[in-house]
Amino acid sequence: MMPHPSDMPRGGVVFLFPGQGISPCGALASLYDDDLGVPPAARKEADRILDEVDEVASTQGYGPVRDVLLADRRPQDAPPLPYGTSQLAHFAASVATAHALAAMGITPDLIVGHSLGEFSAFVTAGAFTVAEGAHLVCALNDAYRPVIGEGAMVLILGEAGGTQAMLADLGREDLAIACVNSPKETIVSGPPAAIAALRTLGDTRRLFELDVPYAAHHPSLQDIHGRFLDNAKGLRQRPLSVAVHSPVQRRPCSDADDFLLALADLITKPVYFAETVSRLAPVDQRLFIELGAGDTLSRSVRATLRGARTVVPLAPVKKR
Repeated sequence: MMPHPSDMPRGGVVFLFPGQGISPCGALASLYDDDLGVPPAARKEADRILDEVDEVASTQGYGPVRDVLLADRRPQDAPPLPYGTSQLAHFAASVATAHALAAMGITPDLIVGHSLGEFSAFVTAGAFTVAEGAHLVCALNDAYRPVIGEGAMVLILGEAGGTQAMLADLGREDLAIACVNSPKETIVSGPPAAIAALRTLGDTRRLFELDVPYAAHHPSLQDIHGRFLDNAKGLRQRPLSVAVHSPVQRRPCSDADDFLLALADLITKPVYFAETVSRLAPVDQRLFIELGAGDTLSRSVRATLRGARTVVPLAPVKKR
């Protein structure tokens, strides 16, 4: 559902950029649905972003994302996307939707990115161009190549304290809390053997493995952290045009920060999304708009802030 400018509270529009974990296939389909009346200017902006991302992807050895984002929703038994395509597609979907909304007169007063979503956040806030942001996602993909398949991430339906106690009982120091999404959702990261051990201890009905090919937000990934910074050398940040709150840095960002270092920290540090969102009350002065595939962050916001208003522009529309 595309929001309307007349519905925007003054000074209270929060853009939420999700990370990875679900398939991006078909994420932009609703934006290009002729029956939904999306203005041509909005689609033109989205087209421009997709062209820019695909141009960078081709030079960096990655496949195009346009067909992925405009395809039908991917069935669960479909083969996985080529490595790196999903990450670029998530980035492109978020940034394209932000530009489409801007063409409709809807801009953020504040931006919060979750994990990979911080790449989209810094681009939308003007710190990097779209092409530079795509280069940075490719740099992240390249940095993680040595550890593909050596780790996994699991969403647990439970609060962080209980999850931490469960990890302590298990006695696996190679498991780490990667994200605290809400009082009801926590994500754990670690090697496959440790994740398998976690499944034997916890209620498997409350554990869901995410579509991520490595163990992100894990303190053991210092080499990947350094490799990303090496890959990103040469890019220069610009002043922020919109406030960005980082759930990893646990504070608002400023132009004095090293944004490349902040992005590298996504590799080794946890995401405190619920904590960040809780600081954005009172909810009657905010409208949270999630720009990406799925509604994960919107659900987390509502679970954290009672009565919060959320909008998901890319949500699939059920037709009669």
